Amino acid sequence: MPTDRGRRIRTAMVRRGVGKHCVLAAALGVTEGAVSRWCQGGPMSLANAIALCEYLEVSADWLLLGRGGMDVGARRGIASGSPPLPALRESTRRHLSLLLRELDSRG
Repeated sequence: MPTDRGRRIRTAMVRRGVGKHCVLAAALGVTEGAVSRWCQGGPMSLANAIALCEYLEVSADWLLLGRGGMDVGARRGIASGSPPLPALRESTRRHLSLLLRELDSRG
């Protein structure tokens, strides 16, 4: 049974011109079956979720949680210039930022 998240993945694929699961799978280095499972609402790793959002150029909040707009930066906090993730303590934001940079450098 498809979930809303799976529907959002399919919507993002269409909007970004990715018509086939095999194209997305090749771009992300995963199997076509994994992409098919994601489109049906199946589980995905954090690393794959990040890669998917980056490749499809969509907001993680929108893709994973259905919050905000589809496009990256569509959240109110980013558009208004306030720091992202304002509900987190500064030390937590700093650690998360370091983690994301480390993941990005490996990619």
